[in-house]
Amino acid sequence: MIDPATINLPNFIANWYGNPDLPREPLPEQHAWIPAPLRAWHEISRQWSTPLVTLKKMISPEEIEARDGKAIFMIDPGDSAWAFDMNDPNIVYEGQLYEGWVASSESMTEFLKHNLLNEAAFNAPATRFSEAVNFEALERTLEPMTEVSFGGWLWPQPGHRIYMNSVMVADVGPSIEESEPFGNREGFASVQIGSISPKNLEYLDAIHQVEWFV
Repeated sequence: MIDPATINLPNFIANWYGNPDLPREPLPEQHAWIPAPLRAWHEISRQWSTPLVTLKKMISPEEIEARDGKAIFMIDPGDSAWAFDMNDPNIVYEGQLYEGWVASSESMTEFLKHNLLNEAAFNAPATRFSEAVNFEALERTLEPMTEVSFGGWLWPQPGHRIYMNSVMVADVGPSIEESEPFGNREGFASVQIGSISPKNLEYLDAIHQVEWFV
């Protein structure tokens, strides 16, 4: 497995989205209470005019507010939210509207790397997706990549994993049944793959038992 600690955020972003096109500016001192990894993320990500997070929304430092010992720093279009602990800013919580918070097994630093790779799988110049990849085809699909040993999320459902190499990222999760109660489909996985070039995904055309969508 790939150790998340070996992933360099600025290097990955530059390889994926090109060199930064805006200057790096440190956040004002008034945001010093925000966890250092999150402050660094905002300073780094603002060097690219291309949005690096589109599936979810990173709350700007100016809008992060502390409430009941936690501060929400990211949300999704549904009811999911992510917060850090005011007493221990390295702890990340996952939450749902009207439901309680659950502490993530990932530190803030690891979480931000996980989020970047998850987004990259969808925001890449070239993408492929299938909601039903059987396990035999999954092995061939992931052969060029190595799993990253992230702690794991509850979002969008438990069981998602990240695989990558220098030019590809894959988000792999359970395949969901098409009818109620919408449980996990046995023997299949949902796969979203992104790459910096369409040529890197051409090998998928030889996996005939999978219907890939661009």
